[in-house]
Amino acid sequence: MDVVVARQPIFNRYKKAKAYELLFRKSLSSISYDAFDGETSTVELLKASLSVIGLDILTNGLPAFINFTGKLLRDDVPSLLPPDKVVIEVLETSYDEVGISDVVKDLKKKGYKIALDDFLYKTEYDNLIESADYIKVDFLQLNDDEKKEYPKKVGSLKNNLIFLAEKIETYDDFLLAKESGYSLFQGYFFSKPSSVARKNFPVRKQFILNLLEEAYKEDWKPDVLEDMIKKDLSLSLRLLKFMNSVYFGFRNKVNSIKQAIVLLGRNEFLKWLSLIALGELADDKPEELVTLSILRAKMCENIAQILNRKKDELSSFFLTGLFSSIDALLDLPRSEIISELPVNDCVKDALLGVKNIYFDVCELVIFYEKTEIDKFYKLLGKLNLKFDDVIKAYLEAIKWSSQLITF
Repeated sequence: MDVVVARQPIFNRYKKAKAYELLFRKSLSSISYDAFDGETSTVELLKASLSVIGLDILTNGLPAFINFTGKLLRDDVPSLLPPDKVVIEVLETSYDEVGISDVVKDLKKKGYKIALDDFLYKTEYDNLIESADYIKVDFLQLNDDEKKEYPKKVGSLKNNLIFLAEKIETYDDFLLAKESGYSLFQGYFFSKPSSVARKNFPVRKQFILNLLEEAYKEDWKPDVLEDMIKKDLSLSLRLLKFMNSVYFGFRNKVNSIKQAIVLLGRNEFLKWLSLIALGELADDKPEELVTLSILRAKMCENIAQILNRKKDELSSFFLTGLFSSIDALLDLPRSEIISELPVNDCVKDALLGVKNIYFDVCELVIFYEKTEIDKFYKLLGKLNLKFDDVIKAYLEAIKWSSQLITF
């Protein structure tokens, strides 16, 4: 059975990832969520995360929020998981089941953290609230007044409840939730620009873009790049540290900038420099946005390999994924940014929405990431890919990005 395993970050008020919700769907039919699908998908997810992937790899060592139906809770399925690594999300479909509050209370006694998912308050749920650590509030279900009132209203029933605002799709939603007493936030607000206005790049960012432009030239010159990098002590140290890390395992120490550039080769140097550039451009943005971009980049490259694309094309697939959220990083219209990026025309076209192979691969990755399964399966067929190939590409990308040290 196909099980899509993806993850969505949960942020604190400083936009730092504090946990991940593991998202899953069984198949195309699971778009309309039902209890059976929830139970079978959760079991398959647990098998995958425990025996194939590993929770720590999926969540970078952060807590994992995982959905459970009432039946799974009564069958004591959560006991398969370590209490210190997971948060048990009680699905709203089980709130009215007979005896569910006692089952949740027993889990609480065993040391598990409890979250009440998509919570809409009723007095009948007071016993559930007594066992809860987190209350998840779906911002699409409430009006603004209700969103503001919920932490006060429900928070008065128990001390130390943590309120998590989910489906935060815009920066305005995020600000409203922060001001209303929510401590954690979930949604794709960080993947959209918080504002759209023309602004100049600071000197440091402009230097990085100039360096990228030089590196992307067809007749790239390691000597010129060496001279530019040497003028920046921080960048010089990061390149040498990167080259002398266990990631490469060279027997002899790499001592010069030019040696490092030549050993990497043009494509790998471009990837390293683009990763550095992304971090520099996003220095005032959520760390998770950079992490997500890196994961997309590697997954795009992995899928391109499965499609047997030419070796010299792989870096272009990587860069398409890497810069797929560039407008959110810079708070600028995408059309303005892309014209300034020193990437080839095929990548620029894909980032601007032209439906070429780079666009299709990146879209497939984004649909998978957001578990938009109907769109995902349609594009999967168009690319003539197997489901298992995409799973493999995703898991390898997670492992690669979790091992990658940003130098």
